[in-house]
Amino acid sequence: MSAVSPSRPDIVAFMALASAALSTTLPAPKDVFSFGGTNPTLANKFLQLAIEGKKTATTSWPIPDPLYWGPGDLSVILDGEGKPGAVMRTTSFVKCKFRDVAEDFALAEAEGDYEAYRTGHIWFYGKQDGGDKFGDESMVLCERFEVIFPGPVSLPTICGTKCNNSDG
Repeated sequence: MSAVSPSRPDIVAFMALASAALSTTLPAPKDVFSFGGTNPTLANKFLQLAIEGKKTATTSWPIPDPLYWGPGDLSVILDGEGKPGAVMRTTSFVKCKFRDVAEDFALAEAEGDYEAYRTGHIWFYGKQDGGDKFGDESMVLCERFEVIFPGPVSLPTICGTKCNNSDG
């Protein structure tokens, strides 16, 4: 299960805002997370890239068991302060060994070229609990997604601190 509860009041309010903006009733998110783990700079950077449509993929390790979300499910992406920043829909999953991650998938993560993807993930997962066990043979979950709602919390990230909700 997600470390952040989908029933947290700000998440519920954010999903209501997204539902109203999209003129539909969205189900509760299956996952609530930030890219970059607990690193606020990475969380903001990758949230911004996702909102811009430049980041359309993410890798998970270890793969949650049981897997509590899947294609078609919604997740809320948090910013570096832990506030809801966007709603995304998972479009596909592929489980594979880290060494077998496809180059087009790695590029869709928007972290540079294929080697930068590999180096960055080895560094990042190496810092996690059990990270000394992460390597080419590790099974990873390669998830593709689309952002369906970038919320007003994201506006300062998009347009700088001078922007407000009316001039976004």
